[in-house]
Amino acid sequence: MAHMSLYELNSLIKSELQNSMAPSYWVIAEISELRENVKGHCYMELVEKERNFIQAKIRANIWAYTYRTIKQQFNQATGSPLKAGIKVLFNVSINFHEVYGMSLTVNNIDPNFTIGEKTKQREETIKKLREEGYLELNKALPLPLVPQRLAIISSSTAAGYGDFMDQLSNNTQQYDFKTDTFNAVMQGSETEVSIGKALANIKERSSEFDLIVIIRGGGAQTDLDSFDAYGLAKLIAAAPLPVLTGIGHERDETIADLVANTSLKTPTAVAEFIINGMDRFYNSIYELNIRLERGIRDKFSRAKDQLSHQGHRLERAGSTYLKQADNLLRDKAHMLKFASKAKVEKQRNSLDNLQNKIKLIDPENVFKRGYSITLKNGRSINNQEVMVGDNLVTKNHQSTIKSKVTDIENE
Repeated sequence: MAHMSLYELNSLIKSELQNSMAPSYWVIAEISELRENVKGHCYMELVEKERNFIQAKIRANIWAYTYRTIKQQFNQATGSPLKAGIKVLFNVSINFHEVYGMSLTVNNIDPNFTIGEKTKQREETIKKLREEGYLELNKALPLPLVPQRLAIISSSTAAGYGDFMDQLSNNTQQYDFKTDTFNAVMQGSETEVSIGKALANIKERSSEFDLIVIIRGGGAQTDLDSFDAYGLAKLIAAAPLPVLTGIGHERDETIADLVANTSLKTPTAVAEFIINGMDRFYNSIYELNIRLERGIRDKFSRAKDQLSHQGHRLERAGSTYLKQADNLLRDKAHMLKFASKAKVEKQRNSLDNLQNKIKLIDPENVFKRGYSITLKNGRSINNQEVMVGDNLVTKNHQSTIKSKVTDIENE
């Protein structure tokens, strides 16, 4: 039986591949891993997925000289760097090494395919959000009448954050704002999770705020991919308060901008929008005060006229009433005068009769008619018991007789 060594087999495979395969092929694949080494070479793992299941996988590399050109062209064309998680159209050559096995060498990349894929994915995300009712959800929340308490999601070290706070603090109208910053990563793969945590924290304290502000500033356009993510867009749309975005870019709106209540280009523009909201409230209060003052002044003027008119009427009526009252009082005074005289005379007669009665029962007058009274201890003996040996006093008209009881005869 003929046989060969493993090296001979691998050499045969290599030879057959070189003889039967074309020099290069255009292949669509997703980058699942990507790393650069110190010499500038790029090493990748390419995969093809079907419903998140890997159908095929192979190693690929881009040599440093080629990689510098490809990386720059791809970034300029797509606005995004080569990175894991994106689909790319590669021009590749097939390599087979006796030790390292099968791999691909990337000769070129067509960035137009990736642009189309990103556009397609963006459109699918927007369609899904619209169908699920998230696209207009946050826009349905009314902006606060007084946008004064702000929950800010940003990186506290970002220049855009500093511009926003400076604009807010130094507003010419000297409005006072209460701000609470929820620090978050605003670019890269951690953006979605970091902003999601900040939104969750704000939701727990939603009664403390009027608005949510999501701002970043400057930076490369390539850092905005996270703001097109479905998960982040859904969280922003479902926020309990109106969300303002100022992501700081000049290209078309991100999906985060689309689902926000109000999107503005820069953090400074967001600050100006909030200050203008305070202006609207202040102006409405000022105009209301003017209308109120004018209304009160008009009502006061009408009331003054009415009071003046009523005063004249009351003056005329009062004069008539006073005359009538004066005549009535004069008549009543005459009647009271005659009535009081009659009453006084009657009372005088009653007093005279009473005085005569008192005179009749006066003890002195009784004594004059021949009567006397006997007392024991200053009281009449008719009202107490008299005993032998008691001292008695008898009074009559002419004298007072003192005696002592020596005998008592009962009838």
